[in-house]
Amino acid sequence: MNMHITTPADRALAASPTRIKNPNATLPQRLARWRRHGADIAYLSLKACGFLGTCWLMAFGLPILFFLAISGGNLDVLFWQVDNLASRWIAADASRKLALSQTIQVVLISSTTLIAMWRLPAFLADVTGNSAHRDDAR
Repeated sequence: MNMHITTPADRALAASPTRIKNPNATLPQRLARWRRHGADIAYLSLKACGFLGTCWLMAFGLPILFFLAISGGNLDVLFWQVDNLASRWIAADASRKLALSQTIQVVLISSTTLIAMWRLPAFLADVTGNSAHRDDAR
């Protein structure tokens, strides 16, 4: 959903293939060109940050979903499991804490990568405005 935003791909498709850069362009023309490039960079940066942020939020929600699934949706059982995990964390020595932290890091980074790979075709279709990538997202 582009909401009538002109993306870099739209401008590239609309430009003539034999575009000659004018070295005698005035300062306002050169500034306008640089503003367009800056706007493109800002647009892509905001879209990419939103994409990566939602991927991370989905990855952080997976453990909560896992604990809810094994507790059967019962919040008392869920918090009992969290309390059990916390008490074991406090009682663990430094090497076990390090091992658990590294395992959690690997799982979160792996799940984020898989989620990003799964969502990438829809992101590309949204940024480029091209529906060809949208078919891959389904």
